[in-house]
Amino acid sequence: MSPKAVRHTILSGDVVWVALSALVAFMLRTAAPWDAPHLQLALRSSWFLITVSAIAWVFIFHRLKLDGFYGGYELSAMFSQLFTGTVTLVILLASAGFLLHRDSSRLLLFSFAALFLALAFAGRLAARILARRFAGRGRLHRVLILGKGKVAQELAARIHKHPEMRWELVGFLFPSADDVVEPILQSGRASRLSSLGIESLLQKQAVDEVVLAAPVPDQGEMLNLVANCRHRGVRVSVVPNLYQLYVNRPALLDLDGLPMLRLAEGRPPLFQRALKRGIDLAVSVALLLAAAPLIASSAVILRVLKGKAMASELRCGRGGRVFWMYRLNCARNGDASSSLERWLRMLSVSELPQLWNVAKGDMSLVGPRPESEERVKRYSDWQRQRLVCKPGMTGLAQVHGLREESSSEDKAYYDLRYIQDWSLLTDLALIVQTVWTILRRLFRSSARAHPALEAGTAANPNEFIELLHADRP
Repeated sequence: MSPKAVRHTILSGDVVWVALSALVAFMLRTAAPWDAPHLQLALRSSWFLITVSAIAWVFIFHRLKLDGFYGGYELSAMFSQLFTGTVTLVILLASAGFLLHRDSSRLLLFSFAALFLALAFAGRLAARILARRFAGRGRLHRVLILGKGKVAQELAARIHKHPEMRWELVGFLFPSADDVVEPILQSGRASRLSSLGIESLLQKQAVDEVVLAAPVPDQGEMLNLVANCRHRGVRVSVVPNLYQLYVNRPALLDLDGLPMLRLAEGRPPLFQRALKRGIDLAVSVALLLAAAPLIASSAVILRVLKGKAMASELRCGRGGRVFWMYRLNCARNGDASSSLERWLRMLSVSELPQLWNVAKGDMSLVGPRPESEERVKRYSDWQRQRLVCKPGMTGLAQVHGLREESSSEDKAYYDLRYIQDWSLLTDLALIVQTVWTILRRLFRSSARAHPALEAGTAANPNEFIELLHADRP
């Protein structure tokens, strides 16, 4: 099934959940019996709620990419994005009702939102189970990747994360010094083949599609290979260098048959940047006031135990500008710290003083985590793109489990994807996902303290497709 078909199927299901949630919410509010006359009355009374909700949800669905499979189908991401979308839907419903003088009771709206969120989440869980159950059945779309670098490895990982596409990774072909490509489709040392040998190999392996994910030394030979693949019915796709395009939104233009990849400006408009700054200021001040007793009590205890309550570190912000980032004086190494420090780190209480950095304008609530000058000096060109926006207290890399000790390379992968897809709704979804991540971290810590609980909740990891190297003995 193509990604477009998956999106349309999930969206169609959401429209059904909208209508069902509205009807059930109305019946629960009126406590009417579940018979045909009252159901007809509920349908007539809920037509405004159903119509406006369906139209608004189509916009929210596409804006937040809420098919449930985007990003590899992370459960925390799926729930946080659905929660953000549902909150946005309720706001739009209340605004439309106010403007059109069709006010709905708050109890009805909240009941509708809760039911819709539960049904939409359950629908995506069912889609995930079905996709994984039928992923290996029937005729699969067999894919061969040309390349062995980061782009090729990332493509293989994403194929594994998207069972709904029903793709099967056959193996890799990669450029060699003496020939066009060198096959590594099977274990053992691979032999060097000509392009004709490769074509016969593709036919023997029943390859449906070849994905070009690496440059090749002989363009003429590769053009012949592509032409012969198309002649044999093998589809050919091309992946640009993803790491150079992360902070831009590429658009494919057709200029009289000549394809051009246009890189749009990745910087958000001035109004959105100003709105983000206003939200950061208001929320950081409010959270500082609310968390002041917790920060103060933790600081007093740390002062008694360690002689110093607060710590500050030089970090690089937007454009590489250096600033002092504040935190509670908790040891970075959890094994060498006290129980109090481990809990403060696990619950991220140690990072709450950074709300002052957000209020000052050095940081944002959501964005790439700031790093030290020593790390920034070793950035590659594509990693340096993390500095185009303000650093954040939390970000996409953090909700995927990457922390201070993780490599800049791994964090940049998520941070640049965040910059590309940035929106205020995305920020709200990441804040919800951060709460989810902290609670999951707390639960895992409790599970480690109780081995029986940990054994009962452990999940079997999915088998990842084996990557065969040409130098394997």
